[in-house]
Amino acid sequence: MTVNDKSTSLGFLIFTLLVAFTTAFSADNSFSKLASGMGGTNTVTRGSVPLTPTYAEQSVDSSYVLGPGDFLDLMLEDKYLSVQIYPDGSVAIEECGAVNVGGKTLGEARQLILDLVSKRYKREYCFVQLAALKKFRVNAMGAVTQVGQHMVEAQTRLSFFIRQIGGTLPNANTEDILLIREKDTLHIDYSAMSTKGVFDQDVMLQQGDKIYVPFVEMGDNIALLFPGYRTSVAYDPDRTLQDYFDLSGASRMHNFGYKAVCIREPGIAPRWITLSEMKTTKVAPNTEVEFSVQEMLVYVGGAVAMIGRYPYNPSWRAIDYIGAAGINTITGSWNQVKVWRGEKPKAMSVNVAQDQILPGDYIEVPKSRYEAFKDFTLFVASLLTVVSSAFIIYVNYK
Repeated sequence: MTVNDKSTSLGFLIFTLLVAFTTAFSADNSFSKLASGMGGTNTVTRGSVPLTPTYAEQSVDSSYVLGPGDFLDLMLEDKYLSVQIYPDGSVAIEECGAVNVGGKTLGEARQLILDLVSKRYKREYCFVQLAALKKFRVNAMGAVTQVGQHMVEAQTRLSFFIRQIGGTLPNANTEDILLIREKDTLHIDYSAMSTKGVFDQDVMLQQGDKIYVPFVEMGDNIALLFPGYRTSVAYDPDRTLQDYFDLSGASRMHNFGYKAVCIREPGIAPRWITLSEMKTTKVAPNTEVEFSVQEMLVYVGGAVAMIGRYPYNPSWRAIDYIGAAGINTITGSWNQVKVWRGEKPKAMSVNVAQDQILPGDYIEVPKSRYEAFKDFTLFVASLLTVVSSAFIIYVNYK
């Protein structure tokens, strides 16, 4: 092979390598552009703030009012990004600028954002939607369990918020809860909402709301006493005892089986009424109303460790009550147990394992025959000791 042939072959080889390198570079550049269009490094994606699901009570439409903390999803031709509304109400969009949407409805904000991005992108290929609802703080003061600021989600109603913070105190005046919203003050009857189902006053909370639950004024209330619980309700001359009972929330308490009502008005001797009279009975301010419960008890006595009364249990028989009282089988007798029953009690023999026991029964556990004989023997011995001592004294005296 000549020198010219070698030069030609070397030039062809170099040309081939250049063509291959150019082709590979073009393919890599095309892939980069494709990746960029599908969300690669040139595309702005969601922000680093995690979006947690929000449970809305109803569908959020274009009338929803935006505020700080709301997230918006934007589709700008081949770009997809998420933006957050800043505390000043503005949103910043890359390469387009910023626009203030705080206090605007979703429909109004959508138009403002589309007007802004249409300077760079084709409007018909742009889309705006709500991604996540904001969270904000509501201030609660007065007769509530947890006083202070509390974080709530959008579309949170007043009743749910009050339950979230632990409810109201027993001396809260729930008939006139104040909801301060900007320059307006809403008067809400929470008791009517919770006891009568007046849902039109169960408003949605908004950003900046302040809630004040007033206390019942001292010296102008009705105190209600239940087993293990005491509360009070604001006095009203037109209310009956049944109204106070309903306003106190006692209808939601466990029914202990109230038997009678004791009314203690200031300066007047206590009086008793039946439950049926509550609807027609009115009382004076500062009255105490106590709801009494007649306990159902069974009494156990005799040769047991713990003589006394025990709560009635319909599934128990005499053997259960005697066992609870701690019978000693050495001193007590099973087969001679008697039960005293009725207004004029009469003793009756029972089968301790089968016969039913009723409230108010007195179960008598007699001593065993051995114990009875031992007691008789000791009595006779003591008697003889006394007689003999008396006889000795008489003889010595004489």
